[in-house]
Amino acid sequence: MIPRKYAALAVGMLLLPTLAACGGEAATATPPAPAATNTTGTSTEAPTATTGAVETAPTATTSTSTGGGTAGGDKFSWRAYAEPAALDPALMEENLSIDIGQNFYDALIEFDPQTQELKPALAAALPEVSADGTVYTFKLRPEAKFSNGDPVTSADVLYSWNRVAALPEAPYADYVMSDIKGYTEVRASVTSTDTTATKLTTVSGIEAPDAQTVKVTLKNPSAYFLSQMAVWTYYVVNQKQVEKGGAEWFVGPGGGTGAYILSEWKHDQSLSLKVNPNYWGPKATVDVEVPIIKDTTTAQAQYESGTLATLDGPSPADLDRIKGDAKLKDQLHSVGQARAVWLGLNMLKGPFSPQNDETALKLRQAFAYSVDREQLVDLAVSGAGQPLTNFMPEGEPGFKKVDVYPFDPEKGKALLAETGHPGCQGLDLVYTYRQRDVEQKVAEQLQAQWKELLGCDIKIEGVEWKDMLAARQDHQYIMFYDSWGHDYPDPQNWFFPKLHSSQIKGIGSGIGNDPGFSDPQFDKLVDDANKLADPTKLQERYAMYQQAEEIMLKTAAEIPLYQATRYWLVSPKWNGYAANNSFAYPFRLVTPAK
Repeated sequence: MIPRKYAALAVGMLLLPTLAACGGEAATATPPAPAATNTTGTSTEAPTATTGAVETAPTATTSTSTGGGTAGGDKFSWRAYAEPAALDPALMEENLSIDIGQNFYDALIEFDPQTQELKPALAAALPEVSADGTVYTFKLRPEAKFSNGDPVTSADVLYSWNRVAALPEAPYADYVMSDIKGYTEVRASVTSTDTTATKLTTVSGIEAPDAQTVKVTLKNPSAYFLSQMAVWTYYVVNQKQVEKGGAEWFVGPGGGTGAYILSEWKHDQSLSLKVNPNYWGPKATVDVEVPIIKDTTTAQAQYESGTLATLDGPSPADLDRIKGDAKLKDQLHSVGQARAVWLGLNMLKGPFSPQNDETALKLRQAFAYSVDREQLVDLAVSGAGQPLTNFMPEGEPGFKKVDVYPFDPEKGKALLAETGHPGCQGLDLVYTYRQRDVEQKVAEQLQAQWKELLGCDIKIEGVEWKDMLAARQDHQYIMFYDSWGHDYPDPQNWFFPKLHSSQIKGIGSGIGNDPGFSDPQFDKLVDDANKLADPTKLQERYAMYQQAEEIMLKTAAEIPLYQATRYWLVSPKWNGYAANNSFAYPFRLVTPAK
């Protein structure tokens, strides 16, 4: 049941794409009028299926056009809401690039699109792991080739991974490679300003005993390392192509091993994907056209006219019409995204601190009890989300439903009075949010709820993201928008980077713990779970994270708000296209409906 409406603007707003998954937020989200679903909502067109080799390596063309192109015969057409930021896997970080780029490259292992279980890709099998859990040995598929027919060897793997480690601008290297022995030394060397020192470019923990074997040695056992290895940062590229191909070496055959070749990139206009005849797995059956259509209303019209085969990210403001349309409603699909949005409270300074002060805790609890999540999702997110009471969103491995502070505004009001601040008297509170439509609507609804339920006049302030990210990490805000989307489906990717005390900027080595939450028992549970690599103890490991999650939630350092929902439309003329909570399915699964 939708609760009563608070006195805020109930506008059917458009959800803008978030940045990428992990980090500050470079990935998942839901789309806006001119943008898209997850920071990867895309769509393409529909010309003829080709299974023959691409004869030449076409060059990327530059264009200032913003528009979409026309449908053609048998091609599958998928709309991109913007120009992909990067299609070099070393530089990829936002979801649009990841959704498209996964079709050109492979890692040694991958996530099954439907189950998200790990399975071999360029590796012939999952790796052998040493008894102490620190050495991973992979055997490559003998049939693995790059798209121009060059065989894939262990030397290609070492080149690809060392290239990322030695590239200072590689955004995800630290997130997913730091557990490898020797990585930290390479990273420190290549980012050093000492011009007299020799730069290290080879990670000692990555070795090739022979042409078909890759060995990776870690500093310590890791329960999540295999999940990290399926991330785009570990895609294998062709050294010859990279070194001779210029800035856009990935256009044309030879750059990667994926099911498709990027045959042409007309910048700000479209991308054309041809079937790779040398793909090591089951071949794709249709070519793909990806028009760049920045306006979602235009993309919706093209989908409904049959120009687009699918629309990843219809406007949330249009969902009610789509759901009520006799034909369109059966073409609409959705999945809860691996992205959570929270209200962060500063534990290091201001009235919500210090963390263990009884009055400060009651003040945090008063606000935790006074968030009407159903109303928030209904009005601020136009229903394109679901209320969240956990820190980690539903659908993640190890998720266990918990509701530490259920909606109880009367209890919240009583706790507020116990702090000596009834109606927030004596408090000057500002909620800071990223300046985007969706976050502004959320801020307005929170402001309205707290006014009606607690009698509090809370100021709200929108800040440019580039400014907010740094200031939030520096713990400058008292109440603030906070969010995270996973890079790989493992609880470690939530609880360590966002909540471990080592990630408090200015105190530890990281920058992700924005509230400044710190608890020794929480840290120990997370540390122990991270190292529990024995697969027979998986449930025991999950239970550790669940216990840690409840410890944090009881402090109300982060108050869960909602989990984003990804929507897409797909024509009944096509089978095999869908999305999981992380990414769109690769195009190789798409086939014409019979």
